[in-house]
Amino acid sequence: MENSVKSFFRLSETISCSKCKQNIVLYEPAKSEYVVCPFCFSYLHIFTRAETRLNRKLEKPEKSPVLKLGATTNIHGVDLKIIAYLEKKEAGTSYHWREYILTSHDQGYVTLSEFKGHWNFIAGEDFLPDYKQPISYGTSVGYKDVEYKLFNRYTPVVTAMLGEVDWDVVNEKVKATEYIAPPFMVVKEVINKSANLTNYYIGEYLTRDEIAKAFNLDKSSLPEQIGIGANEPSKAFDRWTSSLKITGIAIIAVLLLHLLFDAVKPEKELINDDFSITYDTKGGADAFKSFITPSFAIDDESSNIEFEIASGVDNNWLETTIVLVNEADNRTWEVSKGIEYYHGVEDGESWSEGSTKESVLLSDIPKGKYHLNVYPSSGDVYRNSLYIRATTNVSMFRNTLITILLLCIFPAICWYLMRNYEKRRWNNSDFSPFVEGD
Repeated sequence: MENSVKSFFRLSETISCSKCKQNIVLYEPAKSEYVVCPFCFSYLHIFTRAETRLNRKLEKPEKSPVLKLGATTNIHGVDLKIIAYLEKKEAGTSYHWREYILTSHDQGYVTLSEFKGHWNFIAGEDFLPDYKQPISYGTSVGYKDVEYKLFNRYTPVVTAMLGEVDWDVVNEKVKATEYIAPPFMVVKEVINKSANLTNYYIGEYLTRDEIAKAFNLDKSSLPEQIGIGANEPSKAFDRWTSSLKITGIAIIAVLLLHLLFDAVKPEKELINDDFSITYDTKGGADAFKSFITPSFAIDDESSNIEFEIASGVDNNWLETTIVLVNEADNRTWEVSKGIEYYHGVEDGESWSEGSTKESVLLSDIPKGKYHLNVYPSSGDVYRNSLYIRATTNVSMFRNTLITILLLCIFPAICWYLMRNYEKRRWNNSDFSPFVEGD
């Protein structure tokens, strides 16, 4: 592939350094106006192939380029050639990074930036066929209906360079602003502020594997990644969004099953009546005479039964033991439930507590004919009625709700991991949406 890519570019030429007289290779002569001598690191302005003038002296690069000048590749279907290597820093800070300037045959320049092992492919309007002007919204910009959040503002300074470009990259004054929507970013550059020239560029995060493959390199030769890149895509975010979809489908399935069970086994009322109760003078201080309800049938092989009891207790209590009796084999199931209701006025304030009705549930009751043995007791010896309602195949929405809550645990964990990842990302920004200690 490399040979076919090279055929799109002119052959290299050489010129003489006006400072040290060494020969300098021009990798793309037609686009060469400024060049750095790799021997004395003079930044030269090229007027003709025979005439270069010293613009300024640069420092020797701190690192050797991991991508070689003159190397060719194909990224996003476009043939590209590396013609310059820049080392930059943020003015007033210790932050520094590296950039490789690549040229295409007819679509202008692109930049491969590398910061702490994180790579971005950055291109402008001339390179992007579907480019649309970003729209500014104060602390964010909109690009193709996606919101990009403000991540960084800085003034880049070129500290070292190799190769050539066709503009005065070293001396231009730039104010840069980065907005992110991983794996993309929008870079706004205001050039030479007095002229108020503003350019926008679109950056895309590239992995070390993608860079190694594009330039046919061993991945181990590339800088190790440190921390989280500004627009590095989040696997935690992908897991969270995937978990939302899966959990949403599972919740819908659970609700449909709930509705299906309700349709197949509808609720059936077994008892709904007020029963007279009588104080038992021989049974103790709060004992009432027991009674037996009429018989009823349970038709399904296995059912639940909900018992609701109610009585008009007033500043008093009532408790009852209900024994469900299978009339065929005398098997029994026993539950007890109490109700109490108290109210009054204290310090001019009305108060109340308790309720005049309660409910209790029995599960896994087999098919058969049944009746209830009821044993009431109360602190009110004049209490004369007890309401009982028994219903089978009661809709167990509580179980459905518990199932839904359990299903939500996994996406909740994924959300926490995603949020923690984003907090770590935004720790590198002065514009973090996460407040300290959040």
